[in-house]
Amino acid sequence: MSTWLSYAQPNHLGETEVHLWVAPLDVTPEKSAHFRSLLSRDEQERAGRFHKTKDARRYEAARGSLRSLLGAYLANEPDRLRFAYDAFGKPHLTGELPLTSVNFSISHSNDWGLFGFVRGHKIGVDLERISTDIDIESLARRYFCQNELQALHSLPSEQQRESFYSGWTRKEAYLKGRGEGLSYGLDGVEVSLAPGEPAVILSAFDDPHVSQRWTLQHLSPAPGFIGAVAVETSDIRFLCFQWAPALPG
Repeated sequence: MSTWLSYAQPNHLGETEVHLWVAPLDVTPEKSAHFRSLLSRDEQERAGRFHKTKDARRYEAARGSLRSLLGAYLANEPDRLRFAYDAFGKPHLTGELPLTSVNFSISHSNDWGLFGFVRGHKIGVDLERISTDIDIESLARRYFCQNELQALHSLPSEQQRESFYSGWTRKEAYLKGRGEGLSYGLDGVEVSLAPGEPAVILSAFDDPHVSQRWTLQHLSPAPGFIGAVAVETSDIRFLCFQWAPALPG
């Protein structure tokens, strides 16, 4: 999906919809200060542990954006939202319904953040910048299954790098949706990756019906970036937005 509509605030999140937002993390000093003001103490402390100021500001923009979008969906003040983390570090909202009715996933790469929201289903998103400095052959041999390696090698050389990133983000999105991260093993799930092919989870070693239970979507949120979203349902509609927030006041 490559059509991203620019909006300042989220609309209603329907029961059969996934809302995807892409947002810049390289923001003005005014926006950076606003996002920082929304963070909890532990988030501020984590931002302070980054060695590079730019990385700290990216983190603050990502968490501040997440809080702002969630606050709009839930009609709640962004700085009042509270998060808990599972054993693999995936955040979720704590509190009473409807606060826990919205599931979400976040990924960021360089100066862009990707955010996914859905009601009542597991969700995972992943975003990667296409890098020409990465040895994709070595990574593919380590993390791709044999069928994926064969599919990758069957492509013209000029298509292999983008296809590698398509496969990588689809695997990551699915594993993040499961809530297990890399502990599951990237080679334990097989996905489509060739250009023009629908994004599909072809197999997972512990789920023979994975392709019927999960929906996968390829994303092109910004030039030079590839993303993916995985949702545990077979009946869902994806809506893509580029966030253009205005500062309060």
